[in-house]
Amino acid sequence: MAGTGSNLTRRKFIMAGSAAIASPMLLNVANSMAAAKPAESRTTQATTARGTKIYFIGPGCIGCQACRTFCPAKAIHFGNTWNEIDQKKCLHCGTCYRECPFSNVSETEA
Repeated sequence: MAGTGSNLTRRKFIMAGSAAIASPMLLNVANSMAAAKPAESRTTQATTARGTKIYFIGPGCIGCQACRTFCPAKAIHFGNTWNEIDQKKCLHCGTCYRECPFSNVSETEA
């Protein structure tokens, strides 16, 4: 593998490949953090009655899809970095809250 025309060593090749893989991931994380607003600000208070429980999936979501599988309204979809609950479709039944094996779904009252 000692070509005379190529001055690219194995170590440089691995470093270049690692940088090519890591840089889009770092940019994606930076964009996600800039776009991540608190989940409470994304819901519209006008659509939910007072005293209704509202559910949000936090940033600790690993995407296991347990909440999405058991949701009777199919209101959960994969967002930018984790699952998100569409508050317009949500029945506010709490199935996602009970089924999450990592307790990443939070419950608040409107």
